[in-house]
Order: sequence, then structure tokens, then C-alpha cells
Amino acid sequence: MDIMDSKTERYLEELFKLTEGKIDSTVSMFDIGAVMGLERDAARRTAEDLIAEGLVEIKTLSGAIGITPQGIDLAQSMGCVETAAGLTLGTAPLLEESGRRALDTVLNAIKEHLSKAPIAFDRLEEIIIDIKTIEVQLLSNRPKTAIIRTVLDSLKEALHAAGAATLAEDLNKMIGN
Repeated sequence: MDIMDSKTERYLEELFKLTEGKIDSTVSMFDIGAVMGLERDAARRTAEDLIAEGLVEIKTLSGAIGITPQGIDLAQSMGCVETAAGLTLGTAPLLEESGRRALDTVLNAIKEHLSKAPIAFDRLEEIIIDIKTIEVQLLSNRPKTAIIRTVLDSLKEALHAAGAATLAEDLNKMIGN
């Protein structure tokens, strides 16, 4: 993809967040632009570039757009994580199935980010150990939500320090802080 500059990437990230990573959700291309501080024409042009790449589709003539499966894949590869609409750990003492699915989504996004981002070895080691701690907890037939929440909180801080602020923010929403 040759059109992805930082503004276009941010626009796709905002669309991903506002649609909660769902194909059937729509949002105004101008609302996304407003969040980014873009004028209407700049928001329209950016949306049109993403439409031309097949990452976004027009839903209505008044400017409602939605994200495509390809757009979701790219947004997730850039570090966006589905967090709203059901992707939470939950409040039960033992992790429920929805929490397991949420963790799977989040851990995959973090691993994808780690494979592409330059991170100092000591910070990378800290993040990997936190991920492994969660994975060990998931081996239990009774994984403890509180333990996983605590490790995710630590992981959030490490990701933020490693320059993955978007992932850290998404983790913060997921764990309910």
C-alpha cells in the first residue's frame, strides 16, 4: 500500500475504533476528520484514498463509511485492538469464554506489533514474560481473572513505555481502568 502516510494510518485507526472493528458499523467520514482536526475536504479525500485501496467502503451518499475486512486486518496489523463491544475480561472470579476470546484477540495484536516494532531488549523481555504469564494462567482449567487483569495492567505499562500507546490504551479499556 503506497498511500499510507501517518494521517491516513491515523484515519484508519480512528475508523477502526469508532466502528469497534465491526464491518456492519458505520460512521461519518467527516466525524472521523473532526476527531483528527481535519477540515471536511481533507477528511473526504483521505476517506476516498482508503476507499480506493479497498480498506473502507461508502455506506451512504451523505458520507457514512464502514471498514472492510481488509481494513480491519491492516488496522490490527498496525496495533489496533478490538476492545469495545464485548472484549472485556469480565468481572467473574474465573475467566469466562468471552474473556478468553478477548485475550486471544489482544495477545495476537500485541505479538503482531512486537514482530514489527523496534523495541529495546529489556523491554521486549518484560513484555514477553507478561504474555507467557497470561498464557500459563490460561492453561489452568480455572484461570483467575484477577491475576490476568494484574498482568495485563503491567503489560499495559510496558507497552506504553515501548511506544505502543494505542495498544496500551486499548488494554486499559479492556481491563476496565
